[in-house]
Amino acid sequence: MSLEDLSLEQRDELALLAKQLSDNPNTRKEFLRMTKKVRPELSVPELDIEEYTNSKVNDAEKRVMALESKLRERDAVEELNKRRAKLGRSEEEIAEIEKVMLEQGVTNHETAAQYFDWMKQAATPTPMGYSSSPMNKFNLDKYWKNPQMGARDEAQKALMELKNQNSRPIGFK
Repeated sequence: MSLEDLSLEQRDELALLAKQLSDNPNTRKEFLRMTKKVRPELSVPELDIEEYTNSKVNDAEKRVMALESKLRERDAVEELNKRRAKLGRSEEEIAEIEKVMLEQGVTNHETAAQYFDWMKQAATPTPMGYSSSPMNKFNLDKYWKNPQMGARDEAQKALMELKNQNSRPIGFK
């Protein structure tokens, strides 16, 4: 577009509009950015300084965030190593304990170690004097002869025991 086709009044009006847009604090930056888009080779120090400063601040923020992330990671690893060392176990046991932590959702190493120890304990063996049949405790002769009378006698014994324990309710010792 050429200004040759415009009258002097139209050119003055465009110049005035450009001056108002560049002088107004609300439109100045947008005006300068649009000017830079149309003429990229034009140097606008106000925009160039702002872009340079923003890029440097963003770079610094990225470095700080990366550093903070590394510090958090290092602290987490140190805390994990402290927890592992506190257990005082071999590497294989610690690996198994941490496997239990993941499987069971346990977040504490000591609790997981206790759970791991309980899992590894053998069940208590059955005592040798165990009688496999509870029927050996009862005399079944009267039941064989007359089942109804045997049952009545046992019921009467139980009733007498309950009457003798009248000071305590049933089920309490």
